Amino acid sequence: MKPSQLSALEKRRIFLVLFAILLLFIGIIGKLFWIQIAATENYSSRGVNLLKNSVIQRQRALVLDSGRGEILDRNLKPLTGKMIKSLVVFPMSKEVSVDPQRVNQLVGILQTTKERWLAFSSQLKEPQVWSVTDTGKPFALSAGQETQIQTLTLPNVKVTEMEDRYPTGMTARQLIGFIGQNPDRVMRLYGEDLEKGKLTLTSKIGGSGLEKTFDLWLRGIGETSISYFTDAGKRPLAGLDARMIAPDNTFYPVKLVTTLDGSIQQRIEALMDNMHIRDGAVVVQEVKQGDIVAMASRPNYDPTQVDLASNNWSNYAVKATAPGSIFKTVVAAAALDEGAVDPKETFNCEGALGKYGFTCWLRAGHGPLTLEQGFAQSCNIVFAKVMQRLTASQLETYAHKLGVLDEVGWTGKTDTQPILHQLDAEESGQLFGAHTPHDDEGVLMQTAIGQRDVMLTPLQASNMIITLLHGGKGYSPRVVQEVRYQTDRLMESYAPKLQQVEAGRVSAATSKTLLNWMREVVTDGTGKGLQDAKWKLAGKSGTAQIQNGKQEKVNQWFIGYGPVATPKYAVSVVVKNLNASESNKSIPLFKGVMDILASSEGSSGR
Repeated sequence: MKPSQLSALEKRRIFLVLFAILLLFIGIIGKLFWIQIAATENYSSRGVNLLKNSVIQRQRALVLDSGRGEILDRNLKPLTGKMIKSLVVFPMSKEVSVDPQRVNQLVGILQTTKERWLAFSSQLKEPQVWSVTDTGKPFALSAGQETQIQTLTLPNVKVTEMEDRYPTGMTARQLIGFIGQNPDRVMRLYGEDLEKGKLTLTSKIGGSGLEKTFDLWLRGIGETSISYFTDAGKRPLAGLDARMIAPDNTFYPVKLVTTLDGSIQQRIEALMDNMHIRDGAVVVQEVKQGDIVAMASRPNYDPTQVDLASNNWSNYAVKATAPGSIFKTVVAAAALDEGAVDPKETFNCEGALGKYGFTCWLRAGHGPLTLEQGFAQSCNIVFAKVMQRLTASQLETYAHKLGVLDEVGWTGKTDTQPILHQLDAEESGQLFGAHTPHDDEGVLMQTAIGQRDVMLTPLQASNMIITLLHGGKGYSPRVVQEVRYQTDRLMESYAPKLQQVEAGRVSAATSKTLLNWMREVVTDGTGKGLQDAKWKLAGKSGTAQIQNGKQEKVNQWFIGYGPVATPKYAVSVVVKNLNASESNKSIPLFKGVMDILASSEGSSGR
C-alpha cells in the first residue's frame, strides 16, 4: 500500500473518532438538560420527582392534626380532639434578622420570659409548637393573643389551628385509651397500607381502649401538617414559606358516636376524685337496653405520657377482681330456681360455722334468718348452709346465666371486620382456680360468699342487675352506637342485642324476688346508708378480703338500681385495695352516683 493511501485512511479514522466523541458529548448535554429542566418531576422508571425531592430536603413539617376520627358522647359532644389556636415556631438562620422590639412584644403576649423564648427558638432544628412549661401540652392562644401575634408579622412564627387530642380535664380516659407507636402491630395489621406508603412503621395507631378497638375506622386518611420551606441557609424561600397540607376528602375524619353521657361521666369522675378514690371503678348502664352511660376508672393517667409499666391506663371497669358478698346474688338465684330452699325456713347464725374456720362478718351472730333475711344482712353462715344443698355444677350454670363468668360487652360482625369487640381487654369472670377441687365443701362455702377464687368485673356486676330487671334476659352492653362520616352520613351501626347464653336464663319469678330482696338490703340491711338518697334505691353490698403482696386488703362493692318504682339505671361501684380499718366508701360512692343520675333526670323518684 502506498504512503499516500495510508494517510487518507488514517484521516478518515480520526474523523470518525472525533464525530463519535461529539455525538457522545451532545448526548450527555442533552441528558443533563432533560434531567435538570424537562424531566424534574418524573425521572427514571420509578417516577422519582427530582424537583419535589430537592424541595423536601429544605422542607420542615409539623403535624397539626392526626386525621383520626372524633369520639363523641351520645349528645354528639366531643370527648376527644379539641381544636385550639397554637403558635408554631420555625427554625431560622442566624443571618435572618428579627426586630428585638417585636420579640419583646411576643414574649409579653405569651406571658413568658425572654430567656425562655430565646432558649426555645434558637435551638430549633424542626418546627415546634410553643408549649406550656409544666405539662408540655400546646399553649392555647386566646382570640386576643392570636390577633396581637399576627400584627407582629414575625418571619419565624405562625398561628394555626391544632388538634389537642387529649385535652386537660378529658374524661373516660381509660375507656377511650391512647394512641402510640407500635411497629410490630403496624406490620401485622396494616401491612398492605405500609407497602402503599399510607403508613410508616412510626405511625401512631390505637394502643388501648376505643382508640384500639375502633382503630380501623378512626385512623382516617392522612394527617394535616404545616410545612415551611427554606434554602440551605435556613432562609425562607419566597413564595414557599408556610403551607397547610391536608387530605382533600369531605367524608373524613369519621365520628365515633358512643353511648356515654359526657356530663354524667365528668360529674362521676369528679365525685371519685373528691372522695379520694385511689383504686376503683364505676359503671352506669341504662336499664332500657343495657347501654353504658358512664364508665370510670381510677387511678387516672395522662394519655400523652403513658407509662406502660404502670396499671394507671388499665380500665378497671372491665378487669376481674374479688367480689365478696355481691356474688351471693348468684347463689340465691340458684337456690330459688332449683327449689333448694323453702322461703319460710330459717338458718341459725351463731357467728361461726364450727368447721373450716368459717365465720360470719358479724362475730356475735345474726340468730335465725330466712334466706331473704340472710341476703339483706349478707350473712355468711346462711349462704354456707345453702351452698351445702347445691353442687358446683349448678353454681357454675347460674353464674353463666347471670353473665358473671363471660365477656358481656357488645361483640359482633361488621361490614368491614369479621368480629368486633367494642371493649378493649375485657376479662372473663372466674369461679374456681385451675387446680382448685370443685366439690370440696370448704371450697364451695368460700366460693358461695364470693371469696377463694371468685373473680368478676364491675361491668359484669352491673349487667347482672340489668339481666334481673329484664326478667332473666341479659343484654350485651354497647359503648358505641354508630360510626358516621364527617358529613353525618351513616357508615356503621351497632344495634342493641340480647346475650346468647347456652346455660339458659334465670326465671322471671326468681329475678323479681331478688330485686325485691335488694330493696330490703336498703330498708333493713347492710345498705341503710342509702335511705336519704334522692331516689329510693335497691342493691347488694359486698366486701372481699384480698392479698396485695404481703398485705391484706379489701375490695368494697355496692351494686344496684334506681329509682325503685321505675328503674332507669343499674350501677356497680368497687373501691379496691383498701385497708380493712378504712371506713366504707362504696356505699357513699354508690349514693353519690345515683344522686348525679337523679339530678340529670330532674326528678326525686321518692
